[in-house]
Amino acid sequence: MSSTLSKARRKQKVSNSPYSSPVRPRNKEKTAKVVYERDIERRDRLQAKLNALLQTSVPLAVPSSTDPNDGDQWMDIDPADNLLAEIVEAPPLDQPDQPQEPVQDSGPTVVNVGSPSKRRILPNAADYRLYHEWMNIIPTLVDDYIHYANITMGKPPGPSPEEIFREGCVCHDEKLKVVTLTCLYVDYYRIVKVYGCLCSPLHRQLVKNGLFPAAPSQPNIAVSLELLGLYRALFERSCDAVNALAQALHTHYTRRGFHIVNNKGDFVQDPHRRALANAVQWHDNLQIQVQKRVDAAVDEAAASIKASKAGTTADSPDGSGQRTEASRLLQSRCPACFSRRKWGTSFNEGGDFHASTDGNFHHRHQTSSGDGPYFYDPLYFLSKEEVDRVGERIEAARKKTPHTYVSKVPQEAIDECEGSHAAANSNKQKTDMGHFDDTGIAALVCRHGIPIFMANIDTPGEQQKYAIALIERVFAELPPEATGMFLYDVGCVLDISVHKFDILPQGILERVMFATTAMHAYAHQWSCQLWYNPRLKPGLALSDGEGVERLWSRLRRLIGITRTSGRRRRLWLLDRQLHFIASDMRDDLDDWIRRKLSGKLGVVQQTVESQKTLDSCAIPEEELREQWSMQIKAQTSLRAHAPQRLRKQVDTVLALQEDVAAVQVKIDDARSTLAEAGASRGSKQSLKTLCNHQEKLLAGVDALYASLNVHEQFPELEGVDAEFVRTLLLARDLKINIRKRAIGSFLEWEKLDQAVGGKHQALGTKMHQRTRAAITKRTPALMRAIRTFNKYCAKLSDLHDPSWSIPVPAPLPTFLADLRDRSDLLEDVWISRREAITPRWLAEFNVRDGIRALLKKDRCLEERRRLGDEADGLCRWLGAELAAVELALRSPLYTSLHTLLNEKRRGLLFLEKRWTTPLASDLRFRSTVQEAAKTAQALSGAGSATELDWMPPNLATPSILPETSADDVLALPDDYTYSFGNALAPDSDNLAAEDNLDDNEDVSRADEVVNKASAVISWQLPDRLNLDPMVDYDTNSGNPPALRDIRPRLLCLVPPRRNCSFVPADIARFISPTALLNDECVNGGALLLQTQLLRQAEENGLQGPQAQSVAILTTHDLVRIRYGASDDDVWRNVKRVEYWSKSVWVLPIHRQDAHHWVVCVIYPQHKQLHLFDSFADRRAWHADIKDIMCLVARLSVLAGRNGHSCIQDDFTEWSAYPLSLQAVQTNGYDCGVWVLAVILSVLQGYSTSSMREKHIEPLRRCILNLVLQLEQG
Repeated sequence: MSSTLSKARRKQKVSNSPYSSPVRPRNKEKTAKVVYERDIERRDRLQAKLNALLQTSVPLAVPSSTDPNDGDQWMDIDPADNLLAEIVEAPPLDQPDQPQEPVQDSGPTVVNVGSPSKRRILPNAADYRLYHEWMNIIPTLVDDYIHYANITMGKPPGPSPEEIFREGCVCHDEKLKVVTLTCLYVDYYRIVKVYGCLCSPLHRQLVKNGLFPAAPSQPNIAVSLELLGLYRALFERSCDAVNALAQALHTHYTRRGFHIVNNKGDFVQDPHRRALANAVQWHDNLQIQVQKRVDAAVDEAAASIKASKAGTTADSPDGSGQRTEASRLLQSRCPACFSRRKWGTSFNEGGDFHASTDGNFHHRHQTSSGDGPYFYDPLYFLSKEEVDRVGERIEAARKKTPHTYVSKVPQEAIDECEGSHAAANSNKQKTDMGHFDDTGIAALVCRHGIPIFMANIDTPGEQQKYAIALIERVFAELPPEATGMFLYDVGCVLDISVHKFDILPQGILERVMFATTAMHAYAHQWSCQLWYNPRLKPGLALSDGEGVERLWSRLRRLIGITRTSGRRRRLWLLDRQLHFIASDMRDDLDDWIRRKLSGKLGVVQQTVESQKTLDSCAIPEEELREQWSMQIKAQTSLRAHAPQRLRKQVDTVLALQEDVAAVQVKIDDARSTLAEAGASRGSKQSLKTLCNHQEKLLAGVDALYASLNVHEQFPELEGVDAEFVRTLLLARDLKINIRKRAIGSFLEWEKLDQAVGGKHQALGTKMHQRTRAAITKRTPALMRAIRTFNKYCAKLSDLHDPSWSIPVPAPLPTFLADLRDRSDLLEDVWISRREAITPRWLAEFNVRDGIRALLKKDRCLEERRRLGDEADGLCRWLGAELAAVELALRSPLYTSLHTLLNEKRRGLLFLEKRWTTPLASDLRFRSTVQEAAKTAQALSGAGSATELDWMPPNLATPSILPETSADDVLALPDDYTYSFGNALAPDSDNLAAEDNLDDNEDVSRADEVVNKASAVISWQLPDRLNLDPMVDYDTNSGNPPALRDIRPRLLCLVPPRRNCSFVPADIARFISPTALLNDECVNGGALLLQTQLLRQAEENGLQGPQAQSVAILTTHDLVRIRYGASDDDVWRNVKRVEYWSKSVWVLPIHRQDAHHWVVCVIYPQHKQLHLFDSFADRRAWHADIKDIMCLVARLSVLAGRNGHSCIQDDFTEWSAYPLSLQAVQTNGYDCGVWVLAVILSVLQGYSTSSMREKHIEPLRRCILNLVLQLEQG
């Protein structure tokens, strides 16, 4: 009879075992829930009682290497969460004190490979118990570690033992243990048998013998303290690399014949990773406990010294007395900032200290990476409770009615700054909170870049509570009268907030001032910068506020590691790295001061440069300060006179104009290609037709802009020429457009060069390529816009009438680095009338340049004073700290700490010579060190320091290196990079060196030559001034012809120069004795005089060497340079002069605003400029010199590019001299003739003319006769 089997039964194998029902799957919703036990200790106690009852009734079947009375059998590695659970053989219980046979050093260790388990996000009960055990045993290891350090400091480590026995047992073998461990050393591992008992626990036995357990109670692995110390030093210089250490050790062991296999004899891939991770983490915790004990001894000694001096107890914020100095915490982190002798410095003098704060959203933490139990108290990070309390107070304050506060900066500017900065928008979500639980970190650093305090960011945006909490914490460690200046990316917005709302306590608000950081200043409105830019704000010296960015660069290697670490482990890694960075930077403060003082961009160099600029400006400093005050007053109210009225229609027209201009470039390329290929007549005709259509398109764009009737919105321009108004408005709208494009380009360059790590860390990543592409794409459009703006400026200069009282905008540089440094980029074009007399700061470029130089000089003077105070602070802190250490060394209470205290003392004594700078001599530091020893000796009552030397007698002999003198230190090359603690340099420098973009982005060598061209004016006559002999040019030629009888004249020049013509209107200017000469008269008259001299020399049989060696440039050449003409345009107009073969260049200059002619004689071989002004006015030459040197350098570069070599290729540090120190002209119309007189003298081989004013009119008639003798053209 057949029976029907069920489906489940048919799937079972045929066997003699009974049938079992299939297991029903459990509900996933229920099993996925995580349940936490509240009273873990109570559960553990009950479990221990249960184990004890079971052990009394059930005999042990398997021998164990541990004490049977020990109820805690929790291993160092969770078997359910470990990939490699290590198993070693245990000794028999009946012979606990007898050593076994020694194990071969290179013998394989047998391990058991477990199965991986599902990753947990939150710690379980076992984790809490494990960490609790670690926290209990670490304090018990401090004395043992100190003992080990005392006997091994300065000595090589001894041989590793095969067995570690007990010494001096007093518990009568209670809880006796015999454990066999795998001990990891630097170059090998060894199986070691360790004996322990109640009075000599296993972990203490290990530490006394230079080993650290990998588990608190039943370790299978121990790690050498020297190996952990080496890794700790490696972590300080790089980052967390436990996995790399584990793999490297395993590889090194294998190559040396120390193989690790499993129970089957197979090779094991990763046997030590988890054990090393535990050992590293808890060894560092032990180091912290040891350091706390040393610091406590020093702090106690310092308190005794302070009490003996002041007759009071130690300074405490909770005591009845107020602080008189900064806390020891702040002083130890930056003694230069916080070891001041006096507090309460006014803000005009810069306050007591400078600090900067910022947030970084790259140091995020993934929620999926989980968290672990508590094990570490951060030294730098503020607690979450402290930050949240500040946030709750800010949120409550913002719900109240804001206070009335009148800002010195227009609210419109503040709103625009707030809108353009992501940091000012606390509601902007920078991080996905569903993926990250910690979104970043915020830092507060001193002006030296040393981290002071940190805060963990756990909100989507950069809220103000982080900056406020950090500021409040700093002031909590300072005396009540201390003042500080804080630099923040949006310091302007934060300043308005703290004054409108009760965000900061009133006691702190009165002692704090805000500014923006220097690097981000260009992203702020100009009216905002006038009050918040650190380079413009009195008292801030040369503090730039970019120390936070440098800190981010040094922490960037931890971004990827901390993102996937446990939440508390992330803070531990960051905090420990901050501690090491701060220690190194503190010890290198001498390098920082020396670099700021005498480096390439130091105080000395910048003071010299600014003084040169002030000397060349020849304007008294009092007047410059007055002009600066006028500029601030005018430009902070600028938006009331000219609010932004840029509309979408204008942007659309400008965009269309750029597209049309881009088509023009393509047409020019096509014309060049067809010309090279020999195009047919039909092709040329089609190209001409296309060009005509292009010109119509450009005209249509202009007509479209005119149809907007933008000028009707400005009735204050009534009476001004319509074409001037139209061009002025075009220039204004275009400059706004340029400013937006330029700032965007600056931000992209900053993003490219920033060493922020993560996705942006390596070259060639997607984000890097996107940024490169964006720069490459946008730079040509920006350059076209700047060139168009410069054309508008040139046109406005031609159309300008001084009676309108409207300043003409200055052209913008086409070099992006120069554009970034130009403050007038941030200023709008003036479209309203000014006073009858235009202020000098607006009309004269040399005044504005002088103001900038004066401000730089002021900041350098402030920096020099602050550097002196900081050098004094270093000396003061070193003396106080050394006195405390000396006193602690002499105290019998700290006998066990003498070795560590002596090492601390030696480190401080090394700083004695390291911190010696020109601002604090070695004699002063030596005196401070001697005074510290005397103070400690007096308080301890000891006779001498040598009598109290408890140090072990045998110490390592220090390695002696050749001593470097102070002069050698100060004579470092300008391009030397000072490193902080030999740490790796930020990759931003490597990016700049490796990232070679296209020619449109990079600075070519030619651009660098032009950009660096410079000359210094010395207001004294040049050496060997050669005057021409007095000549009477009165020809008595009779009456000049009538105007109606004048015909055009033609001056035929020797090729390759083109002929020059004189039209009747120009000739009439020579006829009238009071007429002003124009460009044609000066340019044509100079060429006429040169031609006449050459003709006379030829008729007399002479070579005329001097006239032949003079290159006469035109008055238009300098204008082309000023308004950014292209290289092709400049070369096309100057190549016929053949200036590269001439030894003297003559450059006539027309100052259009003053309607005045001057001339500059250039001697390239001697690197000299001779300046002639018939009025002997010094004011305008400062601005002209820059353009002249730019012209000289650019002409030389163009000649070399076209195959001609010039006499001079060095255009830096030229000298400029005036040819006259007193005015030689008293009327207002002969300046052009004076220029021709000087040119005539130079053509004859002299330096200048010896004429007097009475000789000028005869010279004018002489030139007129020469013109009239020319053939009619």
